[in-house]
Amino acid sequence: MLRPAPSEVVRRDWRLPLVAAGVWAAALAGLYGGVVSGLATTAICLLLVVLGLKRNRGIAAAVATVAFGALLGSGVTTAHVAARDHAGLASLTAAEAHGEAELVLHTVPKQSTRWPDMVTATARLRSFKTDDAVVEGNWQVLLVANGGEWVELDAGQRVIAPAVLREAEPGRLTAAVVSARGPPEPVGELALQHRFAAHVRERLAEAVEAVPQPEAGLIPALAVGDTSMMDPELAADFRTTGLVHLVVVSGYHLSLLVGAVLAVAVACRAGPRARVVAGAVAAGVIVVVAGPQPSVLRAAVMAGMTLLALAAGRPRAAMPALATAVLLVVLVDPDMAAQAGFALSVAACVGLLLLAFRWAKPLEHRGWPQSVALAVTIPLATQVAVTPLLVGLGSGVSLVSVPVNLLAALVAAPVVVLSVGAAAAAAVWVPAGEFVSQLAALPARWLIWLARTGAEIPGALLPVPGGVWWGIGAAVVLALVIGLLQVRRLRRAVLALLLAAGLGTVPACLFSGGAPTGWVVTMCDVGQGDALVLPAGDAAVVVDVGPDPALIDACLDSLGVERVALLVLSHFHIDHTAGIGGVMEGREVAAILAPPPGEAQYGFKLVEERAGAVPLLEAVPGEVFEFGETRLEVLGPPPDLLSGTRSDPNNNSVALRAEVAGTSVLLSGDVELEGQWALLDRAAALDVDVLKVPHHGSSFQVREFLEAADPAVVLVGVGAGNEYGHPDPGPLGLLEDGGALVFRTDEDGRITLSQNGGRIEVRTED
Repeated sequence: MLRPAPSEVVRRDWRLPLVAAGVWAAALAGLYGGVVSGLATTAICLLLVVLGLKRNRGIAAAVATVAFGALLGSGVTTAHVAARDHAGLASLTAAEAHGEAELVLHTVPKQSTRWPDMVTATARLRSFKTDDAVVEGNWQVLLVANGGEWVELDAGQRVIAPAVLREAEPGRLTAAVVSARGPPEPVGELALQHRFAAHVRERLAEAVEAVPQPEAGLIPALAVGDTSMMDPELAADFRTTGLVHLVVVSGYHLSLLVGAVLAVAVACRAGPRARVVAGAVAAGVIVVVAGPQPSVLRAAVMAGMTLLALAAGRPRAAMPALATAVLLVVLVDPDMAAQAGFALSVAACVGLLLLAFRWAKPLEHRGWPQSVALAVTIPLATQVAVTPLLVGLGSGVSLVSVPVNLLAALVAAPVVVLSVGAAAAAAVWVPAGEFVSQLAALPARWLIWLARTGAEIPGALLPVPGGVWWGIGAAVVLALVIGLLQVRRLRRAVLALLLAAGLGTVPACLFSGGAPTGWVVTMCDVGQGDALVLPAGDAAVVVDVGPDPALIDACLDSLGVERVALLVLSHFHIDHTAGIGGVMEGREVAAILAPPPGEAQYGFKLVEERAGAVPLLEAVPGEVFEFGETRLEVLGPPPDLLSGTRSDPNNNSVALRAEVAGTSVLLSGDVELEGQWALLDRAAALDVDVLKVPHHGSSFQVREFLEAADPAVVLVGVGAGNEYGHPDPGPLGLLEDGGALVFRTDEDGRITLSQNGGRIEVRTED
């Protein structure tokens, strides 16, 4: 029997992965703590390292290795946390100080798909001046602004703007939320690398104008991760079907690009050093143009490790390269430890390295070509690896991800290469970019068809309970199943059980769900937005549709809604209208009731485009609609529309009083102070059993309005960790003091109210 030479054997070394795990865990813990807890953790880790060195074997050595990583992670994170918790800045954020902020943009400002007037970006706060104080530093902040002037800026731009400092969510290195209160004043010029990135993105945007939508929006996403031009419904379909990794620059993109560059270098007979330099330049260009996204940074470091191994003439060691990438990225920026995108990227790589190739071997032994075997096992392995994280994040699990990704593999590599080629060609000459974009559009149509078709399958996205413990439970179950599959005698039985379970989900997806007996109203969990459904005989009334078509579509499917008697849009902000495609697709909608669009033109145009021939009715106070046992009375907006308020579209929301089988519901849209005072003219109509609290529970509430409603149950449509601080505890506390039960979609998920024997029953589904 021939044995491999010692030089041919690559011994699996788990020391680097253990160090990386320690770094990541300590950084994550440190972000939620302070300097004192960080120093205590560092001291404990140092003690464990010393004890482990004395017993350098077995479990003790492994613990010491993890503790060494935790020592590094804790030390670095504590230094960052000390800077984050600067006393002067903390006092200003606690007081919500007004002043002048000097910022350097870290990412390109992007218009929110959930709020048309809002622009967000990460930035570094260099100074903040008030009438009484000045603080200077270099803090990571979240910028929230309004106005088209912000969208025109690029990453790396230094700006000055009037702003308000607010406290940031815990668990990150973000020191504050900077809410701009005016247009930016650019200072200085962009650095060369930022000018280059902006040039590439602008030229690519020009080039794809020669391609029809939605291909034109997809190509920049495939090339450089720029999803700003991508159709929101298509983006939701990509998430539902598990194709979202193609529009996030990751290791897949870098491996294709660097591989193509190395192939050209080999064809040109370049030497090893020249090949390494060419590959490094290619990876660097992608990082500069795509920006510092978590998956980009992880992939770039892994590519760098691989190129160094190539330069040294050593075999590639993928797992140490991944561990090194995690180690370096988290030590350089501990905030990455808390970013879901980074965790999902690493998990997908772990599944690829530990499972995909191992699962492909039995298929190869049965005569499958290696490429075909890997095409099957790679999407399956990566889906298994990321599922616990998706469950923990409450994102749902795609049941169509594996087959859709398997079919997408037919064109994924060519379409990504052509999209990147379009960006490169457009940067030099726009007509050349237009030509390559037209070539890229051909395979892109296959991806679009797959995403849309897969998302339309009933139950394509399986909603599952979220949270840390559910994620851990999912990991344990998957680990148990994988372990049982390693036992030869149990393999067939386990596979048969999995097949039966998979087939069993088909009727569950097709026939499960439906509204409960005595159904009154359901508030769908659509993130930071509103979407409510009421019965209307054999149809339903839908009030607002949230920001995501996939989420409202799934909610309506679960209630068995096939026909919408009336679609009410309280106003045209994106968090109430962008999901309209999820209602319109595959359902009959009789009419749409809405207020005048006012300044919210973006949402109005979106609705107008999707509504087609559906009649668009204008809400008139006093008008009544009746559908079976459901009666709707229009309370607002007032005949003389409010103007000059903080937000005219919010204050002129359609407000409804619904009577459903004897239960009264007040649907108040996003009315703020002026809108609530206007509704108080009809105080008798406000006294209800159920209140949909205005504007996601913001602080803009009139006490008399809430007291006039005097509800038994309060519903709040709000997204977890939203950037607005919704809901404000003050109004909710006032309602609770009045005896109301408060239910929130960020904590309770979908909320369904039904009436049983004169009692209101509430059912929540995370």
